Amino acid sequence: MVESSSDHPAFCWARANGWAMLTACELLDVLPENYPQRDKVMAYFRAHVRGVTALQSGEGLWHQLLDRNDSYLETSATAIYVYCLAHAICKGWIDPIAYGPVAQLGWNAVSGKINAEGQVEGTCVGTGMAFDPAFYYYRPVNVYAAHGYGPVIWAGAEMIRLLKTLHPKMNDSALQYYTTKQATAAPIFSVPTAE
Repeated sequence: MVESSSDHPAFCWARANGWAMLTACELLDVLPENYPQRDKVMAYFRAHVRGVTALQSGEGLWHQLLDRNDSYLETSATAIYVYCLAHAICKGWIDPIAYGPVAQLGWNAVSGKINAEGQVEGTCVGTGMAFDPAFYYYRPVNVYAAHGYGPVIWAGAEMIRLLKTLHPKMNDSALQYYTTKQATAAPIFSVPTAE
């Protein structure tokens, strides 16, 4: 909110949404299970997860402005979302079948942004708040934007944990995450044939 202004900018900046989602994960990690408002916090977190995951690009990254597909694809926000999704799946807060593939697609995209020198490409430099979309569209990216490295490391570590906790399997050409190892090769979706 801007003091002395009755109207405020309303841009869905990806990394700001990431920090909010990460904060919710951190809060849920330490909030006692019997805390009276825990269910409310969890409901907000799950709604945020649903909203953000619906905006993932086909490449697996999220846009600098989440709801504007003509803004560039940004790495640090994507890494934060991957960490939060994988963490929430491992904690049992969200459905692995629905969100495991989202996290995996995001991680595949993020890992592709690590160059041969170990630098993270595609991270927007430090950003404040602005009153026009051009500010966000034209913020530069830089491999020296240090706030991209921590989220990438968190995301990678949490994806390792996810892969050790659950059982990913290709099913009918789609990746699915299962809570138990699947012994069948039958597709999850099939139509019985008449004999």
